Amino acid sequence: MPVAASSKRFAYGTTGRCLAGWFLGYLISLVSSIALFLLARIPPEEPTTTGVFTLIALYGIGFAVLAGWVGAGFSRENASGIGIAIAFTILIVAVWSWTATPLHVHWSQSIAILLMAPSAFAGGWLRSVR
Repeated sequence: MPVAASSKRFAYGTTGRCLAGWFLGYLISLVSSIALFLLARIPPEEPTTTGVFTLIALYGIGFAVLAGWVGAGFSRENASGIGIAIAFTILIVAVWSWTATPLHVHWSQSIAILLMAPSAFAGGWLRSVR
């Protein structure tokens, strides 16, 4: 019986670390994106220049990699899975935002879907191979 209790405690600990990694990783991505748009006073629902688009894309990629890296650090044996969970959350929120605002331009959602989600996965993968 003690083996089962120990095994159950380990499973809860691993699940908790994975959930905490996913939550913190996504929070890093979310807060950094909101902060950028608010502090730089860039309206994501309006058209933008190529230069601003490029800078925001690089910023988003950097913070998405960081989000995957930090999140995956909570459970290295599950690092790629945590990176995938963060990437999937970024993807789902961006698709939801796109469909919720059909009359706006969608350059910020495009960055999230095409660049940030894969970058979050890459951050988790990098943590797993380190």
